Amino acid sequence: MPPIRTPSFTRRELLTAVGSATALSATNVAGSSETSVQEATLHVRVYPGPVSVFTWLRNGWSDFVSGWFDVHRDAMAAVETALERIATYAEANSSLDHVETSVEACDPVDFSLVTPDSFSLFSQEALLDAFHEEVHDRQVNMGSTCHLLLWWNALNYDLGYGGTRAPNTHVGALEGEDSQTIANLGATEAWDSRAVTRNIAIHETLHTFLSPDVVEEVVDSRCDHNLGTAVRVDEDTLEVSPMATAYAGPDEYGGGTRWHGTGCYDHDSFAHHDGYEDAENWEYTTELSDATLEATTLYIERYLA
Repeated sequence: MPPIRTPSFTRRELLTAVGSATALSATNVAGSSETSVQEATLHVRVYPGPVSVFTWLRNGWSDFVSGWFDVHRDAMAAVETALERIATYAEANSSLDHVETSVEACDPVDFSLVTPDSFSLFSQEALLDAFHEEVHDRQVNMGSTCHLLLWWNALNYDLGYGGTRAPNTHVGALEGEDSQTIANLGATEAWDSRAVTRNIAIHETLHTFLSPDVVEEVVDSRCDHNLGTAVRVDEDTLEVSPMATAYAGPDEYGGGTRWHGTGCYDHDSFAHHDGYEDAENWEYTTELSDATLEATTLYIERYLA
């Protein structure tokens, strides 16, 4: 398994040296007394979708009226915490002086998003296109935001655990366009667990703040799933981080998550993978791997600052 590539000097040492050189240069320029401040914002808007009747029954009337149920709130809280960790890491380990996070709870999206004649209920691409149109119809497209739809369709194999719309896959990838992504909470809740629900919500959101070029600088791969980790915590238990969720186990039914992801992955190229042989228990942590923190920081510096 190839290790994460590390330079001869740490990023902090290099940035300190660069900062000192910049400050020295500034003092040698007549009238120059200030250096520029680098700032960035991680902005996510979260939209709850319809839920199952059983979810209605487990929640109160106020949740039914608002369209925001406990599963939506848990997923959103997980995303918010993950972004705050990235911001803290970026401020301590990059040239960025300040990274703001903004996670907004938005009005629900209902089943009118899908139309019977287009079979979009069963097509990931069509559902993402419809969500894209919904965002534009609401006039909330800002050009630098991730729009996360928390959908509910446990039996939609084409949608799977979720996905991100192309060609605006990454925040800032297309001028004047935001990114849209879907986390299929119906699938995670029906087939897996609330822990997987939290991780998939983080997973699909972070796809929009990662790109192959920054991933390749951190691990020997252009696949962002390989930023994840699967760490053996005892003889028969693996603990899986968000970007590896649905990809850490064998490519078979019940391999970690009930369904294996269909995107790119290579266990030998993961930031850390202890192997799944004899693993009987799978735990899911919302803690981000160091590789994920580093890659998202590079993305913020390169494309959002």
